[in-house]
Formats: sequence, C-alpha cells, structure tokens
Amino acid sequence: METYKTTDKTSYCLGMSLTIEALLHVPKYIEKIVLSSKANKNNQLEYLIQLCELNSIIPVYDDAIIEKLSIKENCYCIGIFNKFYNTLDSNKHIVLYEFNDFGELGTIFRSAVSFNFHDIVIVNSDIDYFDPRCIRASMGSIFHCNIIRYDNLMDYINDYPEHFIYPFVPNGGHELSELHAFEPYSVIIPQEYRGLCKEFKEGYYIKHKNLNEMSLSSLSSIAFSYLYHQTI
Repeated sequence: METYKTTDKTSYCLGMSLTIEALLHVPKYIEKIVLSSKANKNNQLEYLIQLCELNSIIPVYDDAIIEKLSIKENCYCIGIFNKFYNTLDSNKHIVLYEFNDFGELGTIFRSAVSFNFHDIVIVNSDIDYFDPRCIRASMGSIFHCNIIRYDNLMDYINDYPEHFIYPFVPNGGHELSELHAFEPYSVIIPQEYRGLCKEFKEGYYIKHKNLNEMSLSSLSSIAFSYLYHQTI
C-alpha cells in the first residue's frame, strides 16, 4: 500500500485509539486493520480485536505496511477505511470558512464533538479532511462528524434559508456574551478573518485578555462551550 494521496478512495488512521474510534462509529467503511508484531497484548488490543470480531473483520499483521505508512515510531496499528460522505442531521451547523490547516481543522472537529456539535460544513476550501494528518489531529472525532462541502458561502446559505447565521469576525460589534442562538442556526468560523469580513460587516467576537496569544481552536472551543451551555 502506498502513502496517502488525496485522489485515493481510501484513507487510514494511525494508532490503536483512532482505529477503535473508527470501528465504533464507521465500521462498515473499514477496509483493513493492520497490526504490528510489536503490539503489546493489553486491554486495548483485546478490545480492538473484540470489535473486529463483532464486525467480521480479520486483522492482519504486517510490519512492512506499518513502517511505510506510520509517521510515529510507536505506531502498532493502522485502520484503513473507505472514504465516507454523510448528510447533515441536526439544526446546529458549524461552518468552517476558508480553512487550509490540517491541525486547526482536526482540532476544531475534536472541540465541536466535545460540545455535541456533529454537523460540519467546510466552505471555500480545498482542504482534504481525510488526510491522515487531519484525522490524527481530530483524535478520531472525524468519525463522529457529518461533513459536507460547499464552494461558496452563498450556496450554503441559500440551501438553508431558515437558519439564523452567527458569524465570528473581529470587531464584529457584538461580544460572545450577547449571542442568544435560536435554532436552526449556523455558526461561521473563518481561519482568516479578512475573507469573512467581506461577507459580514457585523458579527460576534470573543473578548479575552490573552486573545492574541490564543489559537483558533481554543477560541472556537470557547464559542462551542458557550453555545452548548445555552441548551442544557
């Protein structure tokens, strides 16, 4: 098996924890489970093998594939899966605008799922969220997500005209504490604010004394937490 290319029909996740997440949430898409002969016989490995048995998957031991695909020296398991595409199934969408960083994208998947947001819309971006780097950054959260893609923001908005739109832009005129979200809604988070500022003159921003030192994923987590606690 060759290392990953965007044009491939399959992708893979590196490590036992991520492979377990795939087995738990998207088992029908699993193509192959590859184990290293160095894999320790512990509770995690036993659990993975149990999941394989439940899904009629026979894991194979192949150190050559592990060595070729792994970017970590201590990787003892790789889950190879067919790429999958879902539809959105909730009234709460996280819209990620012009993303081009695998780490930020994967980390935001993880933060969104942590706060019970599972519907993700990627707009105006060619980033490949099935890239193993993104899957690794998501810590397997990608297997909990319904992800769709739009070429531009207006096409998305036109497809969901009933949604209230809450964009995050710097100096947007409204602090996060003023946001009272009404379902159905779409929260728009850009990787770079400049593009979104052209679309929206007003929006919401996060006021924090260390704002300039915080990553986009950390800022997004604050927004997700705020929205989550409005609904519990």
